[in-house]
Amino acid sequence: MTRLLYSRNWPRIIQALVVLILLGYAGSVMITAQWLEEIADPFLRYAAAFILVQLGFLALLLVLLLFGKYVRIKFEWRRATRIHALEELLAGEGPEKEIVAAARRWPDEFLAVVYASLQIIRGSARERIVRLLETSELYPKVLAQTVSRNPHRAIRAVTLLGQLDSPEARAAVYRALDHRAETIRQAARKVIMQGTDVEAQRKLVTRLPQLPAWQRLVMFHFAPADESLFTDFVNDALQSGNETRMLIALELVLTRQRFQTCQLPMDLARSRNPEIRIKFFRALRFLRLEGDTVKALQLGLGDPDWRVRAMAAQACGQFRAAMLAGRLLEMCRTFTNPAEAAHAARALAALGGEGWLRLREVANSKTDIARQIATEAVERHMLGGAA
Repeated sequence: MTRLLYSRNWPRIIQALVVLILLGYAGSVMITAQWLEEIADPFLRYAAAFILVQLGFLALLLVLLLFGKYVRIKFEWRRATRIHALEELLAGEGPEKEIVAAARRWPDEFLAVVYASLQIIRGSARERIVRLLETSELYPKVLAQTVSRNPHRAIRAVTLLGQLDSPEARAAVYRALDHRAETIRQAARKVIMQGTDVEAQRKLVTRLPQLPAWQRLVMFHFAPADESLFTDFVNDALQSGNETRMLIALELVLTRQRFQTCQLPMDLARSRNPEIRIKFFRALRFLRLEGDTVKALQLGLGDPDWRVRAMAAQACGQFRAAMLAGRLLEMCRTFTNPAEAAHAARALAALGGEGWLRLREVANSKTDIARQIATEAVERHMLGGAA
């Protein structure tokens, strides 16, 4: 049945089934109407036939649902019994011939038990289970299922093979990256990023520009803690001049939230793309800037886009740039958007000393919005310091 559901002809099959059901329904009404020929009025006769056929179909549907539920319960009970028997064989270190025979009889249950076991078992017991899987008749089928049309089988094969460290298993998972179904490609990316094949991970990183934003976020989430995997990509992207690659590299840095030794070109602060300038100042504390940090902050505070100025003001607080307190004070008094002034006020609060004195001037100003922003910044800084 699953082969039928995931076949290429399924849309045409389902259309043919709809036509057949409608023809069967109409035919049943006509046959029933002929059976009710003692009713003289044709309208009443066909109305009664329609009601009888409708009741018959509902009764048949109810019987099928009850029968299907019964079959499902029996199937689940038998499956649970088989899984328990396989678990007993593996846990009791029974004869390999008996385990192989059970795997041949119950292939789906065997793969489910193997996958669950590989998740929690380590050491020699794990090596034994891996050996049993690789020597079984199911192993070549699992290798081929990573490109199966059935998403359930393909994802199961990808996740299972991701637990193994053999070259053929890694190659099979890598083939799933070209599957026509996005869910399977995403499962393969997750397995590769969580694995130990560094070369495959590097190849996968080079595909980042072709992926949608949410898929890149998933990759960043499951990426290993080793920052060297992304160092070359970030360096090349930031120096490439390609805006898409630069945005992805900055996005990666912001998602990871860790300091990296990659060099951040000063030219990005003058980019024509405001999104690059915004991410430049947001990522400034996580990268090594090629140039003077204060100069970069001055460029940001003088940017024509208020969003860039707001992020530059935030960076001033992070770098404790006290020499820019005067400019931050000016932003608190004259601003295009209240968010810009809020970031400037928080930066002044983070500076301390002279920054606090400048912030007091804003709090004592005659402008209600500026006074409210300054008071909120002081309160947030004090609460943060207490925490």
